[in-house]
Amino acid sequence: MTRISLIILFISLLVVSCATTEETIKSDTADAPTAEPYLTITDEVIEQFVVEELDELQLQLLQTRSSLSDQFSNLEHDMPELFTREIVREEREIDEYAGYRVQILSTRDVVHADTTRDSFVAWADTKIDGFQPEAYVFFRQPYYRVRAGDFRDRDKAIEFSRILKEFYPDAWVVHDRIEPFRVPADTVQIKLSDPEDS
Repeated sequence: MTRISLIILFISLLVVSCATTEETIKSDTADAPTAEPYLTITDEVIEQFVVEELDELQLQLLQTRSSLSDQFSNLEHDMPELFTREIVREEREIDEYAGYRVQILSTRDVVHADTTRDSFVAWADTKIDGFQPEAYVFFRQPYYRVRAGDFRDRDKAIEFSRILKEFYPDAWVVHDRIEPFRVPADTVQIKLSDPEDS
C-alpha cells in the first residue's frame, strides 16, 4: 500500500510542478519587445580573438595573404563572343576502306577458289552491265573465300547479291575491307545484260 501511495504522490508532484501560474499575455507584434543582445561584440574583437587562436603558420599565412583573387574575380573580357564561346563539333572518323562485298564461295581447295574467281570475272564481263566487279580470294584458316565487288552502301551490295544468286546460289553480303576507287557511283544501275544483245 505504501508503494501505491508513493507513486500517486510522485505523479501529483510532477503534475503540479509542470503547471504554470502565470497568465499568458497575447499582444500585437508591434507591442512585443525586440530581442536585443545582452552584449554587443564588434568585428574587431572577433578578429582579435580569432588571431589569438591561430598557430604560428596560420598567422603568417593570414598576414601575407594576397587579395588578388578578390580584386580580379569580376574581370570581364573585351574579346568578342565568337572567341570566348565553346565550339562543339562532332567529328566522326569515316573509314574509307570499310564496306561490303558479296561472298560467292567458301572452300578448302585453293585451286577451286582460284578457278571460281577467274570464271566469275569472265562471267561478269559478259553478263553484268554498268559495273565491272573485281573478285578477290582470301584465306582465313581453313577456308579460301571468293568475294566480289566493292560497296560502301549495304543496299547496293544486297542488290548485287540478288543478281549473283541466280548463278551463285551461295552468294551473301559480308562486311569487308574494300578498295575505295573500285566503288561504283551512286547513279550506276547494276543489272544483267539482255541475252538478245550478245
